[in-house]
Amino acid sequence: MAGIFQVELLCLVTDDEVRSVAVCAGSGTSVLSGVQADLFITGEMSHHDLLNAVHSGTSVILCEHSNTERGFLAVLRQQLHSLFEGCIEVILSSHDRDPVEIV
Repeated sequence: MAGIFQVELLCLVTDDEVRSVAVCAGSGTSVLSGVQADLFITGEMSHHDLLNAVHSGTSVILCEHSNTERGFLAVLRQQLHSLFEGCIEVILSSHDRDPVEIV
């Protein structure tokens, strides 16, 4: 997640250590639903899903949807190259950016 300069934090006020972390790129709501963890790290969650997480005792770090997916693209490119034994060219955009701008 290189290049992320700010995150949103919904943190429980507690002295307990974080012992378990669940991570989901993009929108973590459906994937993390029902997962028991001290901390969720994901791109985005709805307001009510954030409230449910805190009610369940889970803190949340939101890193923006696109930012959490972007770091995997180079890995995916290499996996596709290997899968197709170099018969295809996978090009990553050098102009890719988050479509949402924070002002």
